[in-house]
Amino acid sequence: MAHSSAVGRNDAPAFNYAYNRSSSSRSNGRRWGVGRRVVATVTLLSIINPLLVSHSSSQIGHPLIRGQEAGLSFGFGLLGAAAVPVIQPSTRSTNTMIVERQEETVPESPSTEVVEIDPCTVLSEVREPYISYGHVKRCYEHVPFNATEANTVVSTMTSLAKDFYIFLDSATTENLQKPFTSPPVDILAGFDRISRTEYEGDFRFQTDVDLLMNSLNDAHANYLAHCYRHYLFVQPFDLYAPVIDKVQTIRILRDESNNLLEDCQVLTIDGVNALDAIQTWIDINYGFSKDAGVRLNKALTSQSFDTGAKKWTYNQGQFTSRVTLPERETITYEISCPVSALHPQGKNSTIKAPWEVYRLISWKEFDSTESFLVNNCYREPETVPQEELVVVEDDDDDNDDDASGLRKRAERLKKARSRRRRQQQQKREQQESLYQAAVETPRHLTKVPRRPVIEKRQIQERQIQEPAIARLVSNGSSTSFYQLVKRPTIGVVVIPTHSVSLRTEAHVLEKGFAQLYEVGVRNVILDLTGNGGGYVNFAYDLVDWMFPQENETSVYLSDLRTSMPVKALAQKDLEWNDYNSYFNPTSYSDAVTGAILETNFFLQDKLLRRANRQLDYTTKVRMNHNLGAFERGMPWQHNADSIVVMTDGTCGSACGMSLNRLKNRHKVKSYAVGGRYGEDLSLFSFAGASVYSLEEILGDYAVLEVDPSMQELLYKGIYRVPVMEFFDDDDESGKPIEFRSELYKADFHLGYTPVTARRHEILWEIVANSHWAPEGQTGQDPSIE
Repeated sequence: MAHSSAVGRNDAPAFNYAYNRSSSSRSNGRRWGVGRRVVATVTLLSIINPLLVSHSSSQIGHPLIRGQEAGLSFGFGLLGAAAVPVIQPSTRSTNTMIVERQEETVPESPSTEVVEIDPCTVLSEVREPYISYGHVKRCYEHVPFNATEANTVVSTMTSLAKDFYIFLDSATTENLQKPFTSPPVDILAGFDRISRTEYEGDFRFQTDVDLLMNSLNDAHANYLAHCYRHYLFVQPFDLYAPVIDKVQTIRILRDESNNLLEDCQVLTIDGVNALDAIQTWIDINYGFSKDAGVRLNKALTSQSFDTGAKKWTYNQGQFTSRVTLPERETITYEISCPVSALHPQGKNSTIKAPWEVYRLISWKEFDSTESFLVNNCYREPETVPQEELVVVEDDDDDNDDDASGLRKRAERLKKARSRRRRQQQQKREQQESLYQAAVETPRHLTKVPRRPVIEKRQIQERQIQEPAIARLVSNGSSTSFYQLVKRPTIGVVVIPTHSVSLRTEAHVLEKGFAQLYEVGVRNVILDLTGNGGGYVNFAYDLVDWMFPQENETSVYLSDLRTSMPVKALAQKDLEWNDYNSYFNPTSYSDAVTGAILETNFFLQDKLLRRANRQLDYTTKVRMNHNLGAFERGMPWQHNADSIVVMTDGTCGSACGMSLNRLKNRHKVKSYAVGGRYGEDLSLFSFAGASVYSLEEILGDYAVLEVDPSMQELLYKGIYRVPVMEFFDDDDESGKPIEFRSELYKADFHLGYTPVTARRHEILWEIVANSHWAPEGQTGQDPSIE
């Protein structure tokens, strides 16, 4: 969309913020409330200079500026996030912003009419550390509601759920058993409710759609519009929930407020019990797992394995580090510090901490609401290289007969579809990394160091060099192999991701396991803490490395939806065997014989009820997978007693597929860390796979020449659902494993302590001594439930 910046131009055309698509057929007759705005020409002088701040408390929080006296011009200082007038001698400014007037032209002389400056212009001019919560909030809320696009969002997401979402019915299941704590969600009713809600601004609408998808507590089902995810909001504390003397509290793991509050207890947050306040927030805002304990782990600071440095590093939790706009400008903490060297008399305090705000790497320059939308929100039109264009007209060669011409056209179309298939596969590989960047590990453009030098020194004094827990034996690009120093017959394999190079990882595992065996390791701990998933093939391969299969497959039984759009895609994909979407029947094998399917089994649907509504599903099939020849005669192969798995419950997707097989088929003992004390904790989350994005679906529609049942969305983002559910071979309940909560519960539950929260490797010793008790040891470690 072409646009002209109105900043600094007296003749710039006014910009109508209510962006509207040309097609009026997308409104579907729905009525949407649209807020009104008062706008006018405003002169901007030194708009962000923090020295030009009026301290008139009566002006704080007022975005509307009134004219004062004739003969004076106005500069706008910033007090916190508020724009307030500063009277200066009359001068002629060259920085003039033209915005649309609602009723009449702007008078030449100053008037007492209420006017509004563009808050996105204000936001565009500030940089760290002067960006405030209020700057971002006012810009976000200034984006007007677009009823046409909102209808497109609702209709498209409704179609995505109705026609493709595999758990459309299962998500309405009531009274899920522990460790699940997820209420039933009728996603179609939710979209209908949103369509009947009146909105004044786009931000609230986008947030409601995001929260609705979050309520599914399925990390594969997302509505993540990037528009309102370009800033990072950070609190000065890293929080954790250690268990001390069988009591769990919220404490400060790291303090960057210069108040020396590390390991002080947070009693309340905004007047509510701290643990309950964090749990309530994460349950609403972050749909990662159906287990509240796992969600709590995501809310709090955790440790993740740095594959480059080969060490464990801190990840600030979702509660104190957010890419979405917080509910309030500050958080109030009631804190109690015990008697210590830092606090000889103890210390009780109340701290009201504002959010620090940083631009993320996705942020792009803008100077108005218009350019904010164009540069940071709108999807860029996809350009097709010339060589990708398919010419279907008849050849000019008069010697070609009709049959020859048709063959040439078919060959060109086949090549184009092959290129498109490669592009689609590349996009699928990027989906999880895009999700990680948008939600899990946002990176900022700049960050002013906040930790004072004096506090750094005090922390360094406490970080006395401690003896190593384990030594590195072998490592690949991600997977690393360790040997415990005090228990040299026990090795640890750290698998931080399933997104590995399938061409090289088999060599990495073979080399690593061989070197562990050479140094005397006979038992192994598989540590999958923080593993969010990756490739399905690696999920199967990992299981096969521990339990090499001969006549038994580790590949899951699965089924898919058979809506009319799915059937149409499957039939076309079967006709063009050079393309391979999720709905290509030849991508699957017969559940019993293992033979690759050659007919469209999507047409042989079954009407089934998972919970509350009947839907059509395919017969059960298996994804095609070639089992690896991983028999190496290692002492832990085929021996569940020589293997232990451990996670923090965030192991999901392909990772969950691996652990479900190891735990529930092969009876490998499991340990989960964190969560709520005294409650069961899941070993893994959202074990399903084959997530399908809107971009991929529309690409398949285009390549296979099927009329789409949905439309592209205006905002760039991640919009996706899972399309396949899995079953255990011996299950007679008919329930997919994603909703069989009894499969998820870890055998043992460990609570964090002030020590293990800072040194992840100590957990290896605790698990090792619990499962393979050293000679003379009696009893369990007190941190194990």
